[in-house]
Amino acid sequence: MNILKALEYAKKELLHSKFDSNIRVGLEAELLLSFVLDSTREWLHAWSDREIKKNEFDKFMECVYRRTQGEPIEYIIQKVSFCSESFYVDKRVLIPRPETEILVQKAQALIEAEEIFEVGEIGVGSGIISIMLGLLCPKISIIATDISPLAIEVAQINLNAFATSSNRLKERITLMHTDLFEGVKSLPKLLISNPPYIAKNYLLSENVLYEPHTALFGGKNGDEVLQAIIEFGGQKGIKFLACEIGYDQKECMETYLLDQGYQGVFYKDLSGFYRGFIAYLQ
Repeated sequence: MNILKALEYAKKELLHSKFDSNIRVGLEAELLLSFVLDSTREWLHAWSDREIKKNEFDKFMECVYRRTQGEPIEYIIQKVSFCSESFYVDKRVLIPRPETEILVQKAQALIEAEEIFEVGEIGVGSGIISIMLGLLCPKISIIATDISPLAIEVAQINLNAFATSSNRLKERITLMHTDLFEGVKSLPKLLISNPPYIAKNYLLSENVLYEPHTALFGGKNGDEVLQAIIEFGGQKGIKFLACEIGYDQKECMETYLLDQGYQGVFYKDLSGFYRGFIAYLQ
């Protein structure tokens, strides 16, 4: 079987997935086969008449089957695009969402405007926020924490991949396994986080449930981790906070920020929902 026929076969299989109605059959078939053949989608089109070996086809069909069962494609191909860069991901970490790119943009603008040099991140996950900020803001140093040692492992993989002698990311980004910011002696001027903010009993789609629950659920009401971050910032006198929030959490976060001495400026995502805030300690 050649590449063209294999792709057509895979499209038919993906089309009948019972678990994920959002599968883009043509694109995802190409992404899966590109992963198996360690190639690009452009290469597949250029060499569409190339015969596929049996072991390659078997691996391709295994990937297609996993996708039809609802497993996110990012976990299958172990790659996600974020801020025009490609990052490694697997089941140990949350899959980065496009909305979080706005958080990075807002934080970058704040860092440049306020001349911030020390940044902390709570819930580093795959490392995408700290690494992108490290690349965009070459003068900052970052301490990034996570309660999951497995997440720290993935963040280290991405840090190793992006670090060079010129950007000095390994020297400027420190990864720590800890809850919130416990045990961190040096406090940052800016604390950033995309924490778990989904309520415990909120019903999620099957494919989302493949992701680590500790990175999804923020307690009974969903805002407990956010409240803990804000309270920590207020108690320690951290001047700036930058956090992503759930679409329905603006009012409660606004109140809690004021209670802790912060003035919050909230921003919306591309769908028009409130998705995060930048907070200034008064």
